[in-house]
Amino acid sequence: MIGMMRGKKYKWLIPILIAGLVSLGGQTAYPVICNAEIVEGAAPYDGDLEKARNNALKDAMRTLLEEKVGMYVRSNTEVDMGVVVTDKIVSRSTGYVQIKSIISEGVQGGVFVIKADLEANDTNIEVKYKDDVAKAMAAALEPRVANVAVVGYGLDGQVQRDERAVNIVSQYLSDMGIQTVVNDNVATLLAHNPNPLPADLRRLARQDSDNSANSVLSGTLRDVEVYKDSSGYYRGEVEGSFSLVGIQNGYSQNYVERFTGVGKTPDGAVFAARREAAAQATEYLARAALKTMQFENRGGVNNLNTSVEIHGITERAAQSQFFNSLLEGANCRITRAGFAPDGSYKVKIIGSGWDSLYELAQEIVQAAADRGITLFQLESTTKIILQVQ
Repeated sequence: MIGMMRGKKYKWLIPILIAGLVSLGGQTAYPVICNAEIVEGAAPYDGDLEKARNNALKDAMRTLLEEKVGMYVRSNTEVDMGVVVTDKIVSRSTGYVQIKSIISEGVQGGVFVIKADLEANDTNIEVKYKDDVAKAMAAALEPRVANVAVVGYGLDGQVQRDERAVNIVSQYLSDMGIQTVVNDNVATLLAHNPNPLPADLRRLARQDSDNSANSVLSGTLRDVEVYKDSSGYYRGEVEGSFSLVGIQNGYSQNYVERFTGVGKTPDGAVFAARREAAAQATEYLARAALKTMQFENRGGVNNLNTSVEIHGITERAAQSQFFNSLLEGANCRITRAGFAPDGSYKVKIIGSGWDSLYELAQEIVQAAADRGITLFQLESTTKIILQVQ
C-alpha cells in the first residue's frame, strides 16, 4: 500500500477555501479546497543539522503527499509509480504544498524530528499525478529495454527477490523512457552471488527469452541493522549495491552506498532505507543507461541505437518508402517500422558512424530538403522526432 505513514496528522475541522480561480494547463478550474494539516517528519541525524532538518521537512511533505497521491491510485501498476510522482512533487513543492509554519523541531537521539503546519493543493496534485503517470506509461513503450533484477538480504539471513525495489527501479527507468523486463535468472544469480562478474550478467541476459534488452541493471539490498532510537523512531541501515552492464558492449558501472531510513516500525525504517537506495541508484545509473543503450561501439565504429518518429505523413505507402530510403542512405539499418495510432511513422534504427542524435537528425533533414521535402526537428533527448511541413 502506498501511504506508509511516518508521522501523525491532525486534520483541521474546517478546510480552507482558496478564493479565486486557478489556471491549470491553460484551462480554468473551480476554486480549490486545500486541507491544512499538522504533519510530523523525521530523518536520520548524523552531525549535519541543516541536512537532517531539510530531509525531515521533506519527509513530512512526503507523508502528506502520499496520502494525497493515494487518492488517485487505482491499480497495482500505479502503486509504485506513486513513489516516483510523490518524490517529484516533493522536489518541486511550489504549487503543491505550502509550509504555513513550523510547530516544533529538534534532535531526539539520532533522529531529527519536525512538526510542520502544511497545506496541500489537492487539485494541483491530482493533475500532476495523472500527468506524470501518463507520461511515464507512454515512455515505457519506447524501444529501450533493460533487464532488471533486485534481491534483498534480510537480517535473518533470508534472501529473496525484492518486489518493491524492483517496482521502484522499473518505474524510475520507465519515467526516463526505458522499458524494463524482469530477469529471474539474474535474480537467482544475485541470490547466490551478490557481486557477479559483468560477463555472467551478460551471459544470462542473452539467454533471456526477450532478447530486445541491451543492458542489465542488477542490485542487491543488504539489511545491515535496525534498532529503536532514543527518539522512539526505528533506524534502519541498508547497503545498496547496483550495477549497470551493457549486453552488446563492454560497458559496466557500479553504484555502492549505505542508506539510513527512519520509521515508526522496524519494517518501516528498512523500507525507507531500501526505497532511498533503489531510487538514488537508479537515478545515478539510468543517466548512464540512456547513453549506454543509445550508443554501442563495435569494431571502433559508433552505432546509434534509437528510434525516429515522423509526423505529418499523408501518403503512407509512398512516403514511408521515401523516408526508409533516407534512413538507409544515412547508414541506418532499419530493425522495425510501422504506423502508430496517431498516424506517425515510427522506425527503430541502428545508425552506423554517428556520434549524436542531433547530427543524424540534421543529415535526415538535409537529405529530405535535397529532395524537396521540408522537415522540422522537434525537441527530444531520447529519440529523433521530425515533422513534415
